[in-house]
Amino acid sequence: MANLNAQKQGSAGTSSEGKLDKLIIKSFSDSKFSVANDVEDFTAMLNPSTISQTLKINYQTEQAPDTSDFSAKYLNTEGQVFSFDLLLDGTGVTGYDIEVVDEIEKFKKATYYYIGSEHEAPYVQIIYGTYMFEGRLQSLQITHMLFKTNGDPLRSKLSASFISSTDPKKQASKQNRQSPDLTHSYTVKIGDTLPLLCQEIYKDSSYYLKVAKFNSLVDFRNLEPGTEIIFPPII
Repeated sequence: MANLNAQKQGSAGTSSEGKLDKLIIKSFSDSKFSVANDVEDFTAMLNPSTISQTLKINYQTEQAPDTSDFSAKYLNTEGQVFSFDLLLDGTGVTGYDIEVVDEIEKFKKATYYYIGSEHEAPYVQIIYGTYMFEGRLQSLQITHMLFKTNGDPLRSKLSASFISSTDPKKQASKQNRQSPDLTHSYTVKIGDTLPLLCQEIYKDSSYYLKVAKFNSLVDFRNLEPGTEIIFPPII
Protein backbone atom coordinates (compact mmCIF):
# COMPACT_ATOMS: atom_id res chain seq x y z
CA MET A 1 0.00 0.00 0.00
CA ALA A 2 1.27 3.43 -0.92
CA ASN A 3 2.37 5.59 1.95
CA LEU A 4 1.93 8.93 0.20
CA ASN A 5 -0.29 11.04 2.42
CA ALA A 6 -1.62 14.51 1.66
CA GLN A 7 -1.31 17.07 4.42
CA LYS A 8 -3.40 20.23 4.70
CA GLN A 9 -1.07 22.75 3.13
CA GLY A 10 -1.08 24.57 -0.18
CA SER A 11 -0.40 23.13 -3.62
CA ALA A 12 2.40 20.58 -3.93
CA GLY A 13 5.74 22.18 -3.16
CA THR A 14 4.21 25.33 -1.66
CA SER A 15 3.38 25.93 1.99
CA SER A 16 0.20 27.65 3.19
CA GLU A 17 2.24 30.86 3.58
CA GLY A 18 3.21 30.77 -0.09
CA LYS A 19 6.83 29.86 0.62
CA LEU A 20 8.39 27.31 -1.72
CA ASP A 21 8.98 24.08 0.18
CA LYS A 22 12.06 22.04 -0.53
CA LEU A 23 12.03 18.26 -0.90
CA ILE A 24 13.52 16.82 2.30
CA ILE A 25 14.69 13.26 2.99
CA LYS A 26 14.87 12.07 6.60
CA SER A 27 16.76 8.89 7.49
CA PHE A 28 15.65 6.23 10.00
CA SER A 29 17.01 2.91 11.21
CA ASP A 30 13.69 1.18 11.97
CA SER A 31 10.58 0.19 10.03
CA LYS A 32 8.36 2.28 12.33
CA PHE A 33 10.26 5.45 11.34
CA SER A 34 10.74 6.30 15.02
CA VAL A 35 14.54 6.09 15.42
CA ALA A 36 16.35 8.73 13.38
CA ASN A 37 19.79 7.92 12.04
CA ASP A 38 22.67 10.13 13.13
CA VAL A 39 23.00 11.78 9.74
CA GLU A 40 21.98 15.14 8.35
CA ASP A 41 18.62 15.44 6.60
CA PHE A 42 19.05 15.81 2.87
CA THR A 43 17.43 18.95 1.48
CA ALA A 44 17.14 19.24 -2.29
CA MET A 45 19.00 22.13 -3.84
CA LEU A 46 16.43 22.30 -6.64
CA ASN A 47 13.08 20.53 -6.42
CA PRO A 48 12.38 17.79 -8.97
CA SER A 49 10.45 18.97 -12.02
CA THR A 50 8.60 15.65 -12.19
CA ILE A 51 7.77 12.88 -9.73
CA SER A 52 6.73 9.39 -10.81
CA GLN A 53 4.51 7.05 -8.80
CA THR A 54 4.29 3.46 -10.05
CA LEU A 55 1.47 1.26 -8.76
CA LYS A 56 1.19 -2.40 -9.68
CA ILE A 57 -1.29 -5.22 -9.07
CA ASN A 58 -0.32 -8.82 -9.82
CA TYR A 59 -2.81 -11.34 -11.19
CA GLN A 60 -2.74 -15.00 -12.09
CA THR A 61 -4.19 -15.29 -15.57
CA GLU A 62 -6.08 -18.38 -16.66
CA GLN A 63 -7.62 -19.21 -20.00
CA ALA A 64 -10.34 -21.78 -20.40
CA PRO A 65 -10.10 -24.19 -23.36
CA ASP A 66 -11.54 -22.90 -26.63
CA THR A 67 -11.81 -19.32 -25.37
CA SER A 68 -10.02 -16.15 -26.42
CA ASP A 69 -10.22 -14.27 -23.12
CA PHE A 70 -8.33 -14.64 -19.86
CA SER A 71 -9.69 -14.61 -16.33
CA ALA A 72 -7.50 -12.63 -13.96
CA LYS A 73 -7.31 -13.85 -10.34
CA TYR A 74 -5.98 -11.30 -7.85
CA LEU A 75 -2.66 -12.27 -6.24
CA ASN A 76 -1.33 -9.17 -4.49
CA THR A 77 -0.75 -5.43 -4.67
CA GLU A 78 2.91 -4.45 -4.82
CA GLY A 79 4.46 -1.60 -2.89
CA GLN A 80 4.44 1.77 -4.62
CA VAL A 81 7.60 2.91 -6.39
CA PHE A 82 8.33 6.62 -6.01
CA SER A 83 10.89 8.10 -8.44
CA PHE A 84 12.37 11.47 -9.27
CA ASP A 85 15.48 13.21 -10.62
CA LEU A 86 17.43 15.80 -8.64
CA LEU A 87 19.85 18.25 -10.21
CA LEU A 88 22.95 19.28 -8.26
CA ASP A 89 24.69 22.35 -9.70
CA GLY A 90 27.88 23.80 -8.29
CA THR A 91 28.49 26.37 -11.02
CA GLY A 92 26.83 29.18 -9.05
CA VAL A 93 24.32 30.04 -11.80
CA THR A 94 21.41 28.90 -9.61
CA GLY A 95 22.44 31.14 -6.74
CA TYR A 96 23.59 28.25 -4.52
CA ASP A 97 27.18 27.82 -3.39
CA ILE A 98 27.57 24.06 -3.00
CA GLU A 99 30.08 21.30 -3.57
CA VAL A 100 28.39 18.63 -5.67
CA VAL A 101 30.49 15.81 -4.21
CA ASP A 102 29.39 16.84 -0.70
CA GLU A 103 25.71 16.88 -1.68
CA ILE A 104 26.00 13.43 -3.24
CA GLU A 105 27.58 12.14 -0.05
CA LYS A 106 24.74 13.63 2.05
CA PHE A 107 22.19 11.88 -0.17
CA LYS A 108 24.00 8.54 0.14
CA LYS A 109 24.29 8.85 3.92
CA ALA A 110 20.57 9.49 4.25
CA THR A 111 19.37 6.82 1.83
CA TYR A 112 22.00 4.33 0.74
CA TYR A 113 24.81 3.50 3.14
CA TYR A 114 24.58 0.25 5.09
CA ILE A 115 23.84 0.69 8.81
CA GLY A 116 26.22 -1.66 10.59
CA SER A 117 24.30 -1.78 13.87
CA GLU A 118 21.07 -2.70 12.07
CA HIS A 119 22.64 -4.85 9.34
CA GLU A 120 20.56 -3.21 6.63
CA ALA A 121 20.01 -0.06 4.58
CA PRO A 122 18.10 2.97 5.95
CA TYR A 123 14.38 3.67 5.94
CA VAL A 124 13.47 7.12 4.66
CA GLN A 125 10.71 9.69 4.83
CA ILE A 126 10.47 11.92 1.78
CA ILE A 127 8.60 15.14 2.51
CA TYR A 128 7.66 17.51 -0.29
CA GLY A 129 4.99 20.14 0.10
CA THR A 130 1.70 18.35 0.81
CA TYR A 131 3.13 14.85 0.50
CA MET A 132 5.00 12.38 2.66
CA PHE A 133 6.35 9.07 1.41
CA GLU A 134 7.80 6.34 3.63
CA GLY A 135 10.01 3.68 2.11
CA ARG A 136 13.51 2.63 1.18
CA LEU A 137 15.91 3.35 -1.64
CA GLN A 138 15.55 0.85 -4.47
CA SER A 139 17.99 2.26 -7.00
CA LEU A 140 20.20 5.30 -7.51
CA GLN A 141 21.84 6.38 -10.75
CA ILE A 142 24.31 9.27 -10.61
CA THR A 143 25.06 11.04 -13.90
CA HIS A 144 27.89 13.58 -13.95
CA MET A 145 27.45 16.20 -16.68
CA LEU A 146 30.07 18.87 -15.97
CA PHE A 147 33.47 18.68 -14.30
CA LYS A 148 36.05 20.85 -12.58
CA THR A 149 39.62 20.90 -13.85
CA ASN A 150 40.55 18.40 -11.11
CA GLY A 151 37.89 15.95 -12.30
CA ASP A 152 35.36 16.55 -9.50
CA PRO A 153 31.76 16.84 -10.72
CA LEU A 154 30.43 20.36 -11.08
CA ARG A 155 26.93 19.38 -12.19
CA SER A 156 25.28 16.00 -11.55
CA LYS A 157 21.87 14.39 -11.74
CA LEU A 158 20.58 11.91 -9.17
CA SER A 159 17.92 9.53 -10.52
CA ALA A 160 16.44 7.79 -7.50
CA SER A 161 13.66 5.25 -7.00
CA PHE A 162 12.18 4.32 -3.64
CA ILE A 163 9.83 1.47 -2.76
CA SER A 164 7.18 2.02 -0.10
CA SER A 165 7.66 0.25 3.22
CA THR A 166 5.19 -0.08 6.09
CA ASP A 167 5.75 -1.72 9.45
CA PRO A 168 4.04 -5.17 9.45
CA LYS A 169 1.93 -4.37 12.51
CA LYS A 170 0.80 -1.09 10.96
CA GLN A 171 -0.15 -2.96 7.80
CA ALA A 172 -2.06 -5.49 9.86
CA SER A 173 -4.00 -2.82 11.75
CA LYS A 174 -5.18 -1.35 8.44
CA GLN A 175 -6.24 -4.72 7.10
CA ASN A 176 -9.90 -5.38 7.86
CA ARG A 177 -10.63 -8.19 5.44
CA GLN A 178 -10.94 -11.61 7.03
CA SER A 179 -9.01 -13.81 4.64
CA PRO A 180 -6.48 -16.63 5.26
CA ASP A 181 -4.06 -15.19 2.69
CA LEU A 182 -3.95 -11.70 4.21
CA THR A 183 -2.16 -10.47 7.33
CA HIS A 184 -4.29 -8.61 9.85
CA SER A 185 -4.50 -7.97 13.58
CA TYR A 186 -7.10 -8.71 16.22
CA THR A 187 -7.57 -7.37 19.74
CA VAL A 188 -8.50 -10.14 22.16
CA LYS A 189 -11.87 -9.89 23.89
CA ILE A 190 -13.17 -11.74 26.95
CA GLY A 191 -14.00 -15.34 26.07
CA ASP A 192 -11.77 -15.51 22.98
CA THR A 193 -9.65 -18.60 22.44
CA LEU A 194 -6.93 -19.02 19.86
CA PRO A 195 -8.44 -22.16 18.24
CA LEU A 196 -11.79 -20.41 17.82
CA LEU A 197 -10.14 -17.34 16.31
CA CYS A 198 -8.17 -19.53 13.90
CA GLN A 199 -11.37 -21.32 12.95
CA GLU A 200 -13.01 -17.97 12.20
CA ILE A 201 -10.12 -16.59 10.18
CA TYR A 202 -8.55 -19.65 8.54
CA LYS A 203 -11.56 -21.99 8.70
CA ASP A 204 -9.20 -24.40 10.46
CA SER A 205 -8.63 -24.33 14.23
CA SER A 206 -5.44 -26.44 13.94
CA TYR A 207 -3.42 -23.35 12.96
CA TYR A 208 -3.50 -22.06 16.55
CA LEU A 209 -0.02 -23.41 17.34
CA LYS A 210 1.51 -21.59 14.36
CA VAL A 211 -0.21 -18.36 15.34
CA ALA A 212 0.93 -18.73 18.95
CA LYS A 213 4.52 -19.25 17.82
CA PHE A 214 4.35 -16.31 15.41
CA ASN A 215 3.18 -14.01 18.23
CA SER A 216 5.53 -15.53 20.84
CA LEU A 217 2.59 -16.34 23.11
CA VAL A 218 3.72 -18.12 26.25
CA ASP A 219 0.24 -19.04 27.49
CA PHE A 220 -1.98 -19.23 24.44
CA ARG A 221 -4.67 -21.12 26.38
CA ASN A 222 -5.45 -18.06 28.49
CA LEU A 223 -5.54 -15.01 26.26
CA GLU A 224 -5.43 -11.69 28.07
CA PRO A 225 -8.21 -9.31 26.90
CA GLY A 226 -6.71 -6.33 25.10
CA THR A 227 -3.79 -8.32 23.71
CA GLU A 228 -3.11 -7.66 20.04
CA ILE A 229 -2.56 -10.80 17.99
CA ILE A 230 -1.20 -10.80 14.45
CA PHE A 231 -2.64 -13.46 12.13
CA PRO A 232 -0.17 -14.01 9.27
CA PRO A 233 -0.96 -15.55 5.89
CA ILE A 234 -1.11 -19.33 6.09
CA ILE A 235 0.16 -21.11 2.97
